[in-house]
Amino acid sequence: MKPFWQIVLLAVWINLAETARWILYAKSRFDALFQSMGRELPNEPINGILWMIWGIVIAVVVYVLSKKFTLWQTTIITWFAVFVLVWIALWNSAVLPVEILPVVVPLSLLTIFIAALIAKKLQPQAATSQDVQ
Repeated sequence: MKPFWQIVLLAVWINLAETARWILYAKSRFDALFQSMGRELPNEPINGILWMIWGIVIAVVVYVLSKKFTLWQTTIITWFAVFVLVWIALWNSAVLPVEILPVVVPLSLLTIFIAALIAKKLQPQAATSQDVQ
């Protein structure tokens, strides 16, 4: 499978998983936090487009790292580079409902682990000496 299609598949998985987690769990908590601050959670079409682009960027990161690192290394490096940094930025901006972390931490790790697993499974297997003969 060509790299472009591998990245598309990873992006589809990541965006589906993140959208499901957002709708089923996180959105209501973010809405409540924003309302408690007298603000409204941004919900314009551009926000959805930007989150979709974010998912594509994550897919590229997983794809590139999976070529150089093990499954677990790819998972941990990507997870820290993406999710932990986003949560730190949100917390620093005082717009992170920290009560979501016990649920979203394992779910985000699972999302990235499955993406890394997909990336690893789609990589061409190196030929063994028996294959060459």
